[in-house]
Amino acid sequence: MTIHIGYQGGTHGHFLRYFLDRFCGYTPPITELPFTDLGTSHGLGLKNYSDAFSHNHPHIDGWKNNSDPHIIITVNQEDILTLQRIVYIRPADTDQDLQKDKIKIQKKFADYESIKKLYGVDPIDGVPRFILRDFCKLGFSDIQNHGFMAVDKQYRKKEFENVHYFPVSAFWNHRLFMQQMEVLDKKFKLELALGKDAVEIHRKFLSLFPQLKTQHRAKDMITAIKQRNNITIPKIDLIEEAYIYSWIETSYPNVLTPLTNTFFISTNEIMQYIDWYPKFYHSRNPTLPN
Repeated sequence: MTIHIGYQGGTHGHFLRYFLDRFCGYTPPITELPFTDLGTSHGLGLKNYSDAFSHNHPHIDGWKNNSDPHIIITVNQEDILTLQRIVYIRPADTDQDLQKDKIKIQKKFADYESIKKLYGVDPIDGVPRFILRDFCKLGFSDIQNHGFMAVDKQYRKKEFENVHYFPVSAFWNHRLFMQQMEVLDKKFKLELALGKDAVEIHRKFLSLFPQLKTQHRAKDMITAIKQRNNITIPKIDLIEEAYIYSWIETSYPNVLTPLTNTFFISTNEIMQYIDWYPKFYHSRNPTLPN
């Protein structure tokens, strides 16, 4: 019987299928690596895999038989920042450059239609950096209704006879990942060979995500602001900027962050902006949830 992996795009469903199929004790051997130049695990075709596992996006492709065993990759609110940083630079196996002052958004980009409708422009022609930052900020500011969270709620409502919920954050930590493998091994009787090769494959997977080395950077800067500590803000990515902007606007609902391509250079500059934001500009931010 096939074990079905249900997951949202970007939550490493391809890698999970590869890892389980490669190290399962009763499937044909796989010797090739799945990694593309962008770090995704989409490098192998279906002919490389057995029928012991499948993967799909249930909210798009439909659900498999709920009597079949399932692994559902889940997302929590605290995962969104890291997940979006990973996903936004490589949509549909394309390299999306988010560092430019003008960013072209391809039609295959998941948020293409939403950006086009909300801002009244065709992003395929390019939008200023501050527009994409603003769009991402809106998602962080209403995190419970963020796209990833909305789909996750659908996934958790589905009833199964035999299911394991696999937190996406476990992919980003070697100890937690191997613990999850042991749980899956026992639950589905996979006879997984979790030796040196398995360890090296997951270590290779982790090395392909530089964002993991800085996954706490934006939150550390917010902590510095709360504690009134001045630190220089390094060159952070657009998603981190959006996250910090969201924190400012949700913490200070009468303060709107500036729409500029450049970002603050220090936490002191952010504190000064908040402290000196003119009172006669104060009004309820219309983008915040009630």
